[in-house]
Amino acid sequence: MQYVDIFELKSDFMRALAHPLRVQIVEILGDKSMSVSEICENLNKEQATISKHLSVLKSAGILKGEKSGLHVFYSVDICCLPNFLECINRILEEKITKNSKNARSIIKNLR
Repeated sequence: MQYVDIFELKSDFMRALAHPLRVQIVEILGDKSMSVSEICENLNKEQATISKHLSVLKSAGILKGEKSGLHVFYSVDICCLPNFLECINRILEEKITKNSKNARSIIKNLR
């Protein structure tokens, strides 16, 4: 049996999310499905650009695509991913707030 490094698998998953546009795609999808053209319209990006990033997310198992007529509708295929991204938002909010307080304190001490 081949040994699979769980940390390697985790880093592969995180690498698939490691682009601002991919995070935006996942966030706008949330718990709904959208066609490529709807995603392009929402993010104001070209179809080729969006399609490239959708392919990465789909290959990583983050998104699924369901064909309906001539269109493919994409949705998040991991139920806890929106909560994960919300947790990151809270971490960043705390960090920004802390840095703002530190910056104000430093500026105050400079005067």
